[in-house]
Amino acid sequence: MKRIVAITAVFIIALAPVAAKGLKGKVVYVNPGHGGWTINDRPHATMNYEEMDTMSFFESKTCLWKGLELRDRLQAAGARVIMSRTTNGWVSVGDKNATANDREETYADENGQQQLITLFKIASQVDSLNPDYFIALHSNATGGGDGKKVNYLLYMYRGETGNDYAKGSIDRAMVAYPYMWDNPLTVWTSSSLEDKYVAGDLTWMGGTPPGEANALGYTGWLQVLKHRVPSFLVEGSFHSYQPERQRLMNRDYCRMEGVRHFRGINAWFGGKPEKHGYIAGTIKSADETINDPLFNYVDDSDDQWLPLNGAVVYLLDSRGVKIRHYKVDNEYNGFFGFFYLKPGRYTLLYDVPGYEQLTEQVVVTRDKTTYCKPRLHKNYK
Repeated sequence: MKRIVAITAVFIIALAPVAAKGLKGKVVYVNPGHGGWTINDRPHATMNYEEMDTMSFFESKTCLWKGLELRDRLQAAGARVIMSRTTNGWVSVGDKNATANDREETYADENGQQQLITLFKIASQVDSLNPDYFIALHSNATGGGDGKKVNYLLYMYRGETGNDYAKGSIDRAMVAYPYMWDNPLTVWTSSSLEDKYVAGDLTWMGGTPPGEANALGYTGWLQVLKHRVPSFLVEGSFHSYQPERQRLMNRDYCRMEGVRHFRGINAWFGGKPEKHGYIAGTIKSADETINDPLFNYVDDSDDQWLPLNGAVVYLLDSRGVKIRHYKVDNEYNGFFGFFYLKPGRYTLLYDVPGYEQLTEQVVVTRDKTTYCKPRLHKNYK
């Protein structure tokens, strides 16, 4: 599914969101891609861990983090959420790549939650339930191998570019796209708000789709979209772009993606904006670049600077009182984030041993994320 081809297309201008106001009573199906710890779940080595170590990168793990945050936001807005799975470590019966960490998928676990990863089973359940919205969460990889300097946002729906076989898929994707694009902490290498990569799977993947129509009677490339519900699969970024993979190792970075997905869905249904706001940032050295074979970055981009592992970021209120702090992980991403903040003025205090201390004034706005990218100079005293 991860083959990338270059296309030139005229993208459809999004129609206005549906007339229904708000998410209350709406049914949203969330499919976090993949499911287990097998080679089919897109494992990759990181700067700290070898490939196949469950502490390292697995697309299945990071997609679940995104999906759980999206679920929480949707439920808080009154939607009924159905998830294909709520845990990692599930495989299909007979999967030859199963590991000791895997369990076989079931239709319901002991808590009544379905745990599905077989794409036909998911498509069948979606077609039967006919929810108001379906989203499949993934990250992408180039066909040219790991470490390529490629990172963009891609939405795919079942059909041809400009012709969605499940009508309404294009419109939903076009409404959601700008919210997902709003991530200045990553380095986008192509696509833009003007030239959106929103495409039909038949056009994007190219050639003849494999096999005949599925047992439900639907054709297309992406098996998880072979149902009647307006839907899309979103490749939120490229995990084969190694600096982005290091960011995805941070659960809160993935949670912020879940928040952006929520904003797109909420906008489609005309929901009320969230009353709180967020702060997200990356803290890095202003003097040192990073040099590692597993960190191939885009030349002259923000990703060249050394992320400051273990940095502490303090959040101060308008009176200058420390009210929260965030300790940056050791995964070479420099990410920090603060969730559920009351709108207003705050101060961020960046404290890293061996570096000059820095403060930054920020304004938090409801239903928005304030992004910060502090760069600290080494203290040579």
